[in-house]
Amino acid sequence: MIHCEHYENYRGPDLVLAQLWLKGEERMDITDMIKEFYGDNDWNGNLYKYSEVFPDKDHHYHFYVEFKSEGGRKHWFNGMVGEHDQYFNPPLSQPFNQNLM
Repeated sequence: MIHCEHYENYRGPDLVLAQLWLKGEERMDITDMIKEFYGDNDWNGNLYKYSEVFPDKDHHYHFYVEFKSEGGRKHWFNGMVGEHDQYFNPPLSQPFNQNLM
């Protein structure tokens, strides 16, 4: 993991669902695991490597992460697990820093 200035002032919507699966197999609920990395809706100010977020998983795995903002708007992203040394760089959901807007 590395500290990321981009996330220092970020405050995103609430994480409500995270799933991981292999194509053709049942989806695993990993919401609690991802919440540890998401912290106080700010990714704890860090970027994490795929090996940290998805230990023992490879590029065959798919993921889906969903958030809900205060107004009930749904935000989400999905993808495939990258190389172990690559950084998992999730998009920042808008609007962020709602208290500053």
